[in-house]
Amino acid sequence: MLRFLCLSLLIALAGPAAAQPQTPLPQHRQAADAVWDVMDLDSLAPILQAEAVAEGEEMAATLFQGRGTGRWLDRVGAIHHPARIKALFLAGMAAAMPGADPAQVKAGLDFYRTGFGQRMLALESSARVAMLDGDVEDAARDALAQARSRGDPRAAQIDRLIETADLIEPNVAGGLNAAIAFSRGFQAGGGFPMPMTEAEIIRDAWAQEPQMRADTGDWIGAYLFLAYSSLSDRELDGYIAYAGSAEGQALSRLMFAGFDAVFGQTSHDMGLAAAAEIRAHPL
Repeated sequence: MLRFLCLSLLIALAGPAAAQPQTPLPQHRQAADAVWDVMDLDSLAPILQAEAVAEGEEMAATLFQGRGTGRWLDRVGAIHHPARIKALFLAGMAAAMPGADPAQVKAGLDFYRTGFGQRMLALESSARVAMLDGDVEDAARDALAQARSRGDPRAAQIDRLIETADLIEPNVAGGLNAAIAFSRGFQAGGGFPMPMTEAEIIRDAWAQEPQMRADTGDWIGAYLFLAYSSLSDRELDGYIAYAGSAEGQALSRLMFAGFDAVFGQTSHDMGLAAAAEIRAHPL
């Protein structure tokens, strides 16, 4: 259940399934709408849906072993329908708006209103689509590994970007939260042969942490190396500076809140749906 998110299109991962946020004020909802539009998240939502369906195919082989109802992938697609992703994201971001500095958020968003900012969004979106192909992902991982081994300055820039933008820890935390949310949904749906306590669910998620951390670093590095391959060193240095700035971080935190709401709910719903598949055709 890992879906890595970093920088503009990929800033957040799954948070815990939380209580529904209070109804946001109209100005907060308008600000969230502006973020969605400027960041071109209408382009990202179908990609997230496609990634979820691809993960769902892998899960089916492990969880159902050919004994599912045949509706599993339809359910996965519905859980991650772009319109649903948008609604969850806007609600989560709007709920976080009161704690944000409006001036910093506006400055962060203004970066993506520029021609260069829009170019960055397009590069990130294209690379994410490309990496839906396992061969492309493998090639990107290999290319970064080779670049690091020969001391390529671009590989060092990518590593500096990952550190400056603080991409590893939030994604590891998000992966853990996604695993917990999925297990909670699976538990609620009666998927476990023996009910698990909350402590057991959390312990099992933490047992995955080392592998999650390794996967996070590998995927994000390969993705960024592919996405920004056409940038000059100067352009990438400018982006690194933005990612570490107060305005870049302010926008990032809001994006985290939006995607926390998305993946907290969808991970829980995936657990419920998986439990339903197993109950329909027990192994």
